[in-house]
Amino acid sequence: MMTPKRILFRAIVRTFEAVTMMLPPRKTCHADAQKDVPNRVDIITVAFNNAELIELQHRFVEKYITDEHQQIVVDNSTRMDVRREIYSFCQQHGITYLGMPHNLLNHIGGSYSHAMSLNYVYRHLIRQRRPSAFGQIDHDLFPIQPLSILAKLERQPIYGPLRDRGTEWYLSAILSFFRFDFVQDKKVDFMPVTPTHTYLDSGGGNWYDLYSRLDKQTLFFPSECIEPLREGGDRHSDSLEYFDDKAWLHTINGSCWKPVHEGKDNLVRQLLNTYL
Repeated sequence: MMTPKRILFRAIVRTFEAVTMMLPPRKTCHADAQKDVPNRVDIITVAFNNAELIELQHRFVEKYITDEHQQIVVDNSTRMDVRREIYSFCQQHGITYLGMPHNLLNHIGGSYSHAMSLNYVYRHLIRQRRPSAFGQIDHDLFPIQPLSILAKLERQPIYGPLRDRGTEWYLSAILSFFRFDFVQDKKVDFMPVTPTHTYLDSGGGNWYDLYSRLDKQTLFFPSECIEPLREGGDRHSDSLEYFDDKAWLHTINGSCWKPVHEGKDNLVRQLLNTYL
């Protein structure tokens, strides 16, 4: 049973979400792509104050994603100079750009702000475009092997790393894809939630109408492993994360929401350059 404090918090979150959802995007480009394109994947990235990662990720997506696809950047950056840089890059490279309006959930926390961006782009863009499949990758996640997302979705309607919380489960917001025909008549909600006693982070809101309808035991979930980038025990500064037999590389903490030890950026660039 939810406590009065939790009920009040949830009401505030949903009110902030409703207000933000009514606001138009600050800026868009390439947002009028043809609807109902067969065998197209919409690949969403929430940008946050790092234009270099968006530019790098685009190169990897173009090199390694083998499906017909459209990359969509939802810009949740709080720095206007970075927004201008990301918009210019997207405009030049045919990337769909959607500039988030003032995101009231920035005042609540990063997970809620990120989830708000995903809900916003789904309701304002994806639902109208109706791609064969869509999903989101963190801005510091890179495909590093040739990869067909549609092939992953042939056997099941979802694809991404499992976050198992016992009674409930969900896909990690780092990497999650969905067949549109599975979600089109359901409520898509990436907000963190606490259905019973366990907190489900960004993406967890899809437990109610998506994941609870599936049998977890019959599904495939990609492998995960952590490897050191350099000596040190700080996950956010010294480690890398791989998914799906090292088809994806997650450089972790691209927004530097936690302090990063000196030199990480150079090591990450050197590593990524070996795959280009």
